[in-house]
Amino acid sequence: MNNNIFIYKTEEEKDYFRKAGKLAANVLEKVCKAVKPGISTLDLDVLAETWIKDHGAIPTFKGYLGFPSTLCTSVNHEVVHGIPNNKKILQAGDIISIDVGVTLMGLVNGQEFKFVGDNARTVPVGEIPEKTAELLAYTKAGLEAGIEASLKGNKISDIAKAIEKVAKSKGYGLVRDFGGHGIGPEYHSAPFIPNYTDYFTLYGDSEIKEGMILAIEPMFNLGVSDIRKLKDNWTIVTKDNKNSAHFEHSILITDGKPEILTMPD
Repeated sequence: MNNNIFIYKTEEEKDYFRKAGKLAANVLEKVCKAVKPGISTLDLDVLAETWIKDHGAIPTFKGYLGFPSTLCTSVNHEVVHGIPNNKKILQAGDIISIDVGVTLMGLVNGQEFKFVGDNARTVPVGEIPEKTAELLAYTKAGLEAGIEASLKGNKISDIAKAIEKVAKSKGYGLVRDFGGHGIGPEYHSAPFIPNYTDYFTLYGDSEIKEGMILAIEPMFNLGVSDIRKLKDNWTIVTKDNKNSAHFEHSILITDGKPEILTMPD
């Protein structure tokens, strides 16, 4: 992760991020609508990559730090960074977290820059148990609470506090090793946005400023917070194998308030 915090001041830059965010939101919407029993996670990946390239953009994740795919597809107890696979066939009762980034190239003052939209959503595959549906609803509510706290002059800890409060209200495990982040010219940048407040006693805090672009992404687990990495060196799963949910939006701090960049048409 780039340790710089990027502030975007020109309307030209902001408009490119709006376009990238809209593309990311629209491809996520398309992929989520394609989720059904019997489809493979690789089928979803091919759908996403084709759509992104057909719209003149670049799949952000493919090749980023060596990741092999366009989507992260994390099923049931998989938290994040699941790799699409033609043998991973979705079954009724599953849930799948789909994370996608879209990179748009744009010229600013005669120079070419990258502009990234990043978003994620967990969706059911057919009918799912009530407690699982509740996990999805509360994780989405955590995202909404984090966005509402993203006001100019607030701290990053205010975002974490809002998300943590929602998780604690239901006793969900909160993933501590992963969280939200700033978005810069090379995608991930500071500040790291944890979903829990203990972080700030060790690592300090940052003020939310006009022109920041932040990806806010709570991950709630039905069981413990603890996670582990699979042998593929990417897929993160819950240590107790209980389900996990993940929701994410990219936002721009403008006029002192959060503007959601990743809203689909």
